[in-house]
Amino acid sequence: MYKILFIIGLCLAALVCNAQQTDSEKDIMKLLEVNGSAATYDLAFEQIVAQYKMMKPNVPQVFWESAKRDVFDKEIVELNKKLVPIFQKCYTQEEIKQLIAFYQSPLGKKLTEGTTKVSKESMQIAQTWGISLGGKLNKYLTEKGM
Repeated sequence: MYKILFIIGLCLAALVCNAQQTDSEKDIMKLLEVNGSAATYDLAFEQIVAQYKMMKPNVPQVFWESAKRDVFDKEIVELNKKLVPIFQKCYTQEEIKQLIAFYQSPLGKKLTEGTTKVSKESMQIAQTWGISLGGKLNKYLTEKGM
């Protein structure tokens, strides 16, 4: 009798743990939705497509739009699933809920919008800076006989 109760208890505990993990996963996905990750992903896609357009200028725009929907967006779902365990290691369930509340607040929304704009503009600056730095490093190496 005790063995049966023990096994039932273990099964119930496993169900409760799975439910908590599912809640945790849902909250982390919500956090990734409200914290601006989607806008960052979209910015990355724009950068990737810009590179491809230089290599394949004859590909119509409608193709890139369907590629985003059919490939990129599906891969982002998979990426987010892989990020869940990292968030679970770094934050408690309550901290995730607090972060969601923050990003849904007026200041959190402003931070998200501002970060997206800053990222877009800083990417362009960083690319120019990287090209300049590469030139300077090449010059330095040449001067040192390397």
